[in-house]
Amino acid sequence: MAAEKAKGKILVVDDEESVGIGISELLKDDGYEAAYVISGKDAVAAVRDKGYDLVFMDIIMPGMNGLETYREIRKHTSTAKVIIFTGYFRDAEDVILQGINEGMIDEFIRKPYFADEILRTARKFASV
Repeated sequence: MAAEKAKGKILVVDDEESVGIGISELLKDDGYEAAYVISGKDAVAAVRDKGYDLVFMDIIMPGMNGLETYREIRKHTSTAKVIIFTGYFRDAEDVILQGINEGMIDEFIRKPYFADEILRTARKFASV
């Protein structure tokens, strides 16, 4: 019996491992092929090496922030959609506005997120 094909490939990028695990497991339970990484550098490598349809990414991370990571991801793919999320809206406001102005943000989700927001977004951008 052939295995059912996953709906799409999704990468979760968050420096809080519990968030990465939580979102990726939620997506796996809904039929997606999902993985997580904890840094922008790891995200760029994962996109380059494995390709993803959708990237859920924290915007405020040590090292490379979400927009810097986005710019590097775009060097390797022009098709993956990127969804930005953060719990620190005040600290992230300027970065978010910059990303919107540069056309880099496909959608924004504010933490704490709800499972239905994540799944609705995944279905919108990563279902094949």
